[in-house]
Amino acid sequence: MSPGRRGIAAAVCLCACAAWAALSTSARGAAPLPPDVAARVGAIDIPVDSVARIAAAQQIPPARARDAAIRDALFAAEARARGLEQNPDVQREISAALARRLLHRLKEEAVSAGPVTDEELRTATERHWLELDRPEGYRTVHAVVRLSADADEATRERARALAEAIRKAVLSARDVALRSEPPRAAEGRPPSDPAADAFVSAAKAVPADGLEVVAQPLPPVTAAGRALTPEPQQFDVDFARAAASLAARGDLGAPVASSFGVHVIMLLERIPAQVVPAEERRRLVRDEVVADRARAAQSKLLEALRREPRVVGGIDALLELVRIEP
Repeated sequence: MSPGRRGIAAAVCLCACAAWAALSTSARGAAPLPPDVAARVGAIDIPVDSVARIAAAQQIPPARARDAAIRDALFAAEARARGLEQNPDVQREISAALARRLLHRLKEEAVSAGPVTDEELRTATERHWLELDRPEGYRTVHAVVRLSADADEATRERARALAEAIRKAVLSARDVALRSEPPRAAEGRPPSDPAADAFVSAAKAVPADGLEVVAQPLPPVTAAGRALTPEPQQFDVDFARAAASLAARGDLGAPVASSFGVHVIMLLERIPAQVVPAEERRRLVRDEVVADRARAAQSKLLEALRREPRVVGGIDALLELVRIEP
């Protein structure tokens, strides 16, 4: 880096520090220093609490922190006298420094807001329900005789008869289920289950009599119909309740009607519930909740600034320079 660029970089840092101090202070002439002011450099007051923060952050005695603040203020005053703060590169760096400081302050305030509230816990739990509050699930294979909503009673009767025939045909798959264990998923892929394969093969071998039959294994579902998958997926409640009524691997339910048609369902596996205690959940989601609070404060600040007539632009870019992360 050339000497000139090093000089500009140093001035940027000093100007940024002085600019931030100037946001909350004002010149008071040469009167005696108030109790809350540690030093004054020209029009710049150096507050006692700023000295305390410097001392705590750098782990140095207060006197050294005060001297460091005075030195920075002197350099900043000289930089202003030379007009360096008008340099576009310097202005951009000052804006970035102020944006970082502002967002850090928002995050500090979010931390100091206190423990995770019940409402914040509820929201975070819903976001991560599979890991934190998962109900019992039921992995099944089924065959459904599809019916349209306007199907007449004769067609519905044919569908029920076909479902009964399919239930008898898949009894052999029940035997396969009783002789085998539920397979474990490999590398994130759905498990291949011999009982499911036998069920689908037997169901498809039954003559459909002109009706549409779909036979397939399904992802685990809760009794309320929510699929135990990261992607939101909701099953028909009548189907889900029928699946939840099955007790053990290989159990076959009586044909059950849903909004899709008439189902024959065989249970492949019950997935145990996983419920993390509330206090443990509070600990696990703490960082995420703090980030949510800070982002909400940032959005509120942006909305207020956009309503101010004197703000003509640039505030979004300023605050977007630093992202709030959990």
